[in-house]
Parts: sequence; C-alpha cells; structure tokens
Amino acid sequence: MNLFNLSPKKIFEQLEKDEINKFTAFEHLISFIENSEIEVIRGEAIEILDIIGIYNDTLFDILENILISDSNEKIRYKAIRFIEKRFLVRAIKPLKWAISHENNYKCLIAVIKSINKYNSDESKLILINEIKKIIKTKYINKEKRIENKKFRKTLKNVFKNKKSEFFTSNELSEILINYITIRYLIRHYPNVFYEINPENGLINELDLSDYLEYEVKGMPFGWKNNIKSISEIIGLKYLKNLKKIDFSNNQIENIQELVKFGNLTYLILTNNKICDLENLEYIKKLPNLKYLDLRKNKIVKKIDLNEIDSRMRVLLKDSYIF
Repeated sequence: MNLFNLSPKKIFEQLEKDEINKFTAFEHLISFIENSEIEVIRGEAIEILDIIGIYNDTLFDILENILISDSNEKIRYKAIRFIEKRFLVRAIKPLKWAISHENNYKCLIAVIKSINKYNSDESKLILINEIKKIIKTKYINKEKRIENKKFRKTLKNVFKNKKSEFFTSNELSEILINYITIRYLIRHYPNVFYEINPENGLINELDLSDYLEYEVKGMPFGWKNNIKSISEIIGLKYLKNLKKIDFSNNQIENIQELVKFGNLTYLILTNNKICDLENLEYIKKLPNLKYLDLRKNKIVKKIDLNEIDSRMRVLLKDSYIF
C-alpha cells in the first residue's frame, strides 16, 4: 500500500470497511507518526491509534520517545495525554524526565497533571523535588532580571509549617502549576504583579493592569499588556485561589471567563471596553465579591443600581455607590 496517497483518516475508513485489519492499520498509523513531517497528519494518527485500541509495547515506546525528544510541542502534548490515558502505570520514568526538561507551558501542565494522577509516594517525591528547585531558583525570569523572592520566601515558610509528606498530591501539583503559570505570564506580559497566600503557597492576587490609561509617545513597543479578552490569558484558569484581580487599563469587553473564580472578593476593571449588560449577570455569579470597580467603562451608563447587591462596594464614577 502506498501511504503517500493516504492519510490517517483514510486508513481508518479502510479499517471500518474491513478492507484492512486493525494490525495493518496500526502499522500504517505508526509509520505516519515516525515518518511524516506534517503536524496535522501525525496528530491525526495518534488520535486514531487510541480509537483502534492496540496498546502494546511498540506504541508505548513511540509515545515515550515523542515525550522525550520530539521537537513539535503539539505532538508532545498529544503523546502526554495519550500516555496519561492508556499507559499511566508504566509512565512515571519518562514523566519524571519531562517535568525537569519540558519548556512548553501547555505540555508541562499536562505532565504535572499526569504525575498528580499517578498519586504514589514516588510521584509525590517528584513533585516535592520540583518545588525544592523553585525554592533554590534565584530568578523567576532571568532575562528580565525579575527575582523569585516571593515564591522562595513563601514556599520556605509553607514547608516549614507543614512537612512535605503531609501534603497531598493535589496540593503539590497546584503549587507547581501556580508557579509555572506566573512564570509564563511574566514571560509574555510586560506588567505582571502578584501576591501569594502564605498558608498554601498559591496565588491569591493577580494584577495585569497597565500603569497608564493611554499610549504615551516615545514609550517602547510592548510596554502595555493590551489584553483584549480574558480568554487570551493562558493559564489564568489554573489560579483557582484568586481573591483579587486587577485588569485596569486594558481592552476587555466581556468578563464571562471570571465566573469560574468563586473565591473572588475584589475585581478591578477600570478603563476597559465593557459595555454589554450581560456582564452584570456574570458579576452576579461571583458569590463572594465585595468590591467592584467599573469606572471608565460604557456599561456604567446602563447599570440599574437596584440590580447590584447592596452589600457590595461598587465604584462607577469617583465615589462609592452602595
């Protein structure tokens, strides 16, 4: 069979029509993964292999090799997810390697989640050792010369007050994910400020606001965050412990993504592009919100004060409205 004229989907169609058996299909799909340079084809081959259901040593070895050495981050991610789903019991060794060497944010999150799911003494030790590395890391971003003082100090105290063996795998994973998420945000936005809960080592305040409302002539390109959508903030959903968020002086129109943050008590959205009243419905879904700043958003002209919880402090202009 000439694979040059085929695709993973065509192979699967032939399998469904009984034109080839599953072992032949398996071999062809493996060939696509190993020999194709086209990302979409390799990705499709991995997905269809899961459907076929031959989970043997050959497939594990190939996925392990992808995890460790493939240059394509999207293919590595698919391999990690496949390993977690079908080979987790035997995957701790390559996952241990990956957590120390993987540079892609999405892949690293997937690796941490897989190790967490493994949930053994060995996997917990891997997570603990990675946290110890954070405590020893001087810079959270060496290129920008941003020091790692907050995490180092907080995590030292957290582990001083509670021995590492008493942490659950979930707690350890959350600490790691919070750290690498902040590290990612610092790498991709010029203005990132945060505070850490001293009791659990998790981010409880995030400030992605810009200092000035407007562009200033002569300032270098990229000095403002210019966030247009909350959904574009990669990793925000993992900061589940957030109690305060400041997105001032950006270009946000919709805040639906924030309904996931049930612990949120302070929300500052000054000078954005929030206009539609549907955003007020999202605000109502934040059960612990105590302070809301909506100044310099068009929505303030449409808000009926009777619709706002009287227990919440709301800033619409330059004075508080209760």
